[in-house]
Amino acid sequence: MEKRDFTRVPFETKAVINCEDRSITGTVENLSLKGMFLKTSEEVEGDQEISIKIFLTGSSTQLTIDLDGTVLRSENEGLAIKFQKIDIDSFIHLKNVVAYNQGNTDEIMNEFYHYLSKN
Repeated sequence: MEKRDFTRVPFETKAVINCEDRSITGTVENLSLKGMFLKTSEEVEGDQEISIKIFLTGSSTQLTIDLDGTVLRSENEGLAIKFQKIDIDSFIHLKNVVAYNQGNTDEIMNEFYHYLSKN
C-alpha cells in the first residue's frame, strides 16, 4: 500500500485549470498540501504543466487558491495533479482547508516542515 507524504482530505469545490490554450472546469474530489484529484471528463496528457484556480466560497466572499502544477495522470474520472508552485497567501488558505477538514493543524504543519527538511 502506498504511503503518502501528505494527508489527503475529501473536499468538494469548483476548480479551473488552464493548460496550453484551453480552460477545464471540474470539481475537486480530494486535496492535500501537495496535490489534488479533479473530477472532469476532459483528458490532459501526463506531465502537462498547468495553472490551477481552486474556488473557496464563504458566506460573503469568494477566495481562490492559485497554484501551478503538473498533471500526473489522466483517468476516466478525472485528473491527478501535483502542485509545483504556490504563493504564500494561497498556501495559507490551502493549509487551513486541509487542516480544518483533517482536524489537526499541528499534524498538517509537521508534514509540511518534514517535506521542507527533505528538499
